[in-house]
Amino acid sequence: MNDNFVRKFIEFVKKIIGIGNALVDVLARISSDKVLSDLNLPKGSTQFTSTEQQKEVERTLASLDTTASAGGSASNAMKAASMLGMETAFIGKTGDDKMGAAFKAALEEHQVKPFLITMQGYPTGIASTFITPDGQRTFADNLGASALLSHTDFSADLLDSYDTLYVEGYLVQNHDLISTVLRWAKEKDMTTCLDLASYNVVSSERSFFSQLIEQYVDIVFANEEESMALTGLSAEASAREMEKICKIAVVKMGSRGACAYTQGKIYSAPGVHVSNVTDTTGAGDSFSGGFLYAYSKGKDIASCLQTGNTVAAEMIQHIGATLSKDIWQDIKRGLQF
Repeated sequence: MNDNFVRKFIEFVKKIIGIGNALVDVLARISSDKVLSDLNLPKGSTQFTSTEQQKEVERTLASLDTTASAGGSASNAMKAASMLGMETAFIGKTGDDKMGAAFKAALEEHQVKPFLITMQGYPTGIASTFITPDGQRTFADNLGASALLSHTDFSADLLDSYDTLYVEGYLVQNHDLISTVLRWAKEKDMTTCLDLASYNVVSSERSFFSQLIEQYVDIVFANEEESMALTGLSAEASAREMEKICKIAVVKMGSRGACAYTQGKIYSAPGVHVSNVTDTTGAGDSFSGGFLYAYSKGKDIASCLQTGNTVAAEMIQHIGATLSKDIWQDIKRGLQF
């Protein structure tokens, strides 16, 4: 990779502000895929529920043991990057309720600066998360107040203290919001990152995603299903294809590790063996946080991928997208940088 290219990006990936849906994860372990089929939830997908479907989801959750934790794709990534040592912030919208207060407290506990717009009359969004015995998670999201986040809720000046913008692809449902905030970032010469969210979201907005990336995005994060939904190609081939319209294309491949394509070269890192996969919630988000942390330290792309794999491997051994401070300290000691 061109040395000047590397220096430019390392110089401008130090302080990250993320934007996305402010959601509280309500997690439930289920014994089989039948629960998903009964709720018409394709396994591994993220579905935005109608009022009637949400009632069915809530009835199902009432019969299960559940736990709650602060979630949301971009906020998860910011929490991971912060706990590894980066300065981070998060923009989102919550309801004026206990869930919203808990979400804010979780950000602050992880040293993520919260820029939260509180909305009266709407509840904080909830991501009902069903975890099958293989650790795969399926989301039924009731976005609540988070769905009403608008670029008119804040000004471009909010980005001034940061050099990198991290956007979750779930915001693609609001074309004006996602386009405007990315445009603001590019006008300020910020480094821009986009995570593609979920394969069904990408499939429904394929053309818009492609245009968005080509116009505004430097680093794209996707898993195999998402990258295939965007390009129609397998992991490494999709990374090559995506890199044609961005600077760095990263594809997460689960237990097989991750690969990235940039400046005409493919990089890869093997997965970290985990004997007991408990829950994959937040794994991809924490991967992104780990990757960007290593990148901010001047590590080569393969090392960034390996750091992401290491963080994700720890995350999938726990329920939810939250790790204790002791575990984060252990991860950081193991990285040795």
